[in-house]
Amino acid sequence: MFACICHAVSDAQVVDAVDAGARSLGELGDSTRAGTSCGTCHDTLEELIETRCGACPVAAGLQVA
Repeated sequence: MFACICHAVSDAQVVDAVDAGARSLGELGDSTRAGTSCGTCHDTLEELIETRCGACPVAAGLQVA
């Protein structure tokens, strides 16, 4: 299934990017281009980050030193 239709980015590609360290919409956009056009997928992308990363400090909006 596509997480971002505009750039044909699949859920699996988003999960791979999160596993590689992407923890925000901006980081996902940098690594996959997902979420960089119309923005309709932002909620889906944020859910995928949260689901995959869980309570990791960066996903919770905390800075890691």
